[in-house]
Amino acid sequence: MSNRPNVQKSRSGSRPAGGQTDGGNPLMKWLIIGVVVLVVVAVGVAYLAGTDAEQRAQDSADNQVADVNIEGAALPTFDGREPDPAMETRAPAFAASTFDGVEVSVLPGDGTAKVIGFFAHWCPHCQRELPRLANWLAANELPAGVEVIAVSTAVDSGRGNYPPSAWFEEEQWPAVVVRDSESSEIGDAYGLSGFPYTVAVDADGLVVARVSGELTDELWEFLLRTVAPAG
Repeated sequence: MSNRPNVQKSRSGSRPAGGQTDGGNPLMKWLIIGVVVLVVVAVGVAYLAGTDAEQRAQDSADNQVADVNIEGAALPTFDGREPDPAMETRAPAFAASTFDGVEVSVLPGDGTAKVIGFFAHWCPHCQRELPRLANWLAANELPAGVEVIAVSTAVDSGRGNYPPSAWFEEEQWPAVVVRDSESSEIGDAYGLSGFPYTVAVDADGLVVARVSGELTDELWEFLLRTVAPAG
């Protein structure tokens, strides 16, 4: 008999320690690939979200002013003189649009009296008056034959409380609000010299009152009664 040990060779060859093959663990590879894919997707979503936010901000900035059309002679600049030289003169008509782009025509003399308020988003007096008037309008009915129109004017992206569209929405302004042009053409046509500014126009299209500065509830109601059609 031979004294050699009986050694049997493995047909499958030798295995590394731990039982892993030379190619590594396939499951670990797929896990790594999955993590990389998730990271790439997350980065892409974040980029798109940031781009979308920037676009919305730019769109909002672009929508704060718009072209307007003025017809009729401009009122003299309001300087507080008594009697006001604009009294009993015809107010100019204008075509403008809302922040949503809806066209609005304001036609003094069309049989409906109008109280037109001019507001600048950065003006602290306007910031006090607008919510007060919004609350009044929400709680009270206007006299028959009277409409209220707000004009967002003197827009400046470098000043506070911008953009004005968000301001009017936040204050839940319930009446019509239109955008003035970049150069405040409607304000100029109505003789604006300070904020807030209110012009009352009767049903025949004639100016019956102009007020610069904040309105008390009593003065606001007086303007509405003054401008309302008789009967």
